[in-house]
Amino acid sequence: MAALRNPLVPAGILLLVIGLGNWYTGLDKTAEHEAMLAAEGAAPPLQQFYEFDNLTARTNTSLLRAFQRGGDPLSLIHAKLDFYRVVEAGGRMLILLGLFSVGAGLIHGWYQQRLVRPVPQAPH
Repeated sequence: MAALRNPLVPAGILLLVIGLGNWYTGLDKTAEHEAMLAAEGAAPPLQQFYEFDNLTARTNTSLLRAFQRGGDPLSLIHAKLDFYRVVEAGGRMLILLGLFSVGAGLIHGWYQQRLVRPVPQAPH
């Protein structure tokens, strides 16, 4: 019971709960936004730059379209998808940190309890 009084244990449990929530939210929303992208259809394939003999404003626009987010209607979906991937990864990190905190708190409490309680000696 002394191990549960260590402040690392409740802090670790809190981190676990928050991490699980973030991980679940990230997984759910990522799948939702990937489905929205699939419903919109794939982007048309870009032409290779060496296929352009003379670069003009039109060909430059065609080549640079992939690097210019915000110009197409799917950019908001891509931005949200990137955000929820970060939320998912952060949730996994919080889970690991929470598991480490709970484990360290339990080990520390067990060690402290072992120091306080003397080990029984065999009779001589």
